[in-house]
Amino acid sequence: MAELTWNAWMVIGLALAAGAVTKGITGLGLPSVAIPIMASSLGVEQAVMIMLLPTLITNAWLSWTLRDASAEVPELRRIILIGIPGVALGAAVLYLASERFLATLLSVWVLVYLAVRLLHPELLLSEKARRQLVVPVGFASGVLQGSTGICAPALVPYVDALGVGPRAYVFAFATVFMSLSLTHLTILGSIQAYSAEQLLLSLLAVTLAMVFVPIGNWLRNFVRPELFGVLIRTVLFVTAARLFYGAWFG
Repeated sequence: MAELTWNAWMVIGLALAAGAVTKGITGLGLPSVAIPIMASSLGVEQAVMIMLLPTLITNAWLSWTLRDASAEVPELRRIILIGIPGVALGAAVLYLASERFLATLLSVWVLVYLAVRLLHPELLLSEKARRQLVVPVGFASGVLQGSTGICAPALVPYVDALGVGPRAYVFAFATVFMSLSLTHLTILGSIQAYSAEQLLLSLLAVTLAMVFVPIGNWLRNFVRPELFGVLIRTVLFVTAARLFYGAWFG
């Protein structure tokens, strides 16, 4: 705790505020926004550790409150089961890989996600493609969750293309994020890669996230999610570009 400067605390607070407000408005964005912003100043590993508990707790609440929508996404159980070994692989990468590799992986996946959203905003999957993509999407989601704390670049384009209703849309994200975060936390705890200091930081992050998520819910009445999404994707692009530049040229 003592090693964190005031600038680091400001980055953590701003990242959590931006991510939590985004989640309140759109149902997405807490780790996807907060981790790249934190990582640009604190490093990928520290950012991922801080966001584990906020991701787990906020999504557990959403998953429980929207559980009646589970029938619309029958493949969700398979995605989670296939994602678990992916989390183990990703956790090993997080624990063993260099900061340059982690920053590159995170920035590239964020950019891939943004490109898919830009090029295929209305993409819909056939029933055959929906079944065929369960395994690669589940495994890739797990690997990304374990190594970068963000599985959205693999999961979001798939769920977007299912054409399900809004409640099932948010339920699918929340349930996968919750399940993979719990697996990630369990694996890191079992290999003692999660220190008491990081646990305390993560608990503080939960408090901040729960303050700002209701603000996002309130702002939803005044800000169109599409417009806010454009702003957030712009921030993500700049942050990912900064991470990549810092890893290789900084």
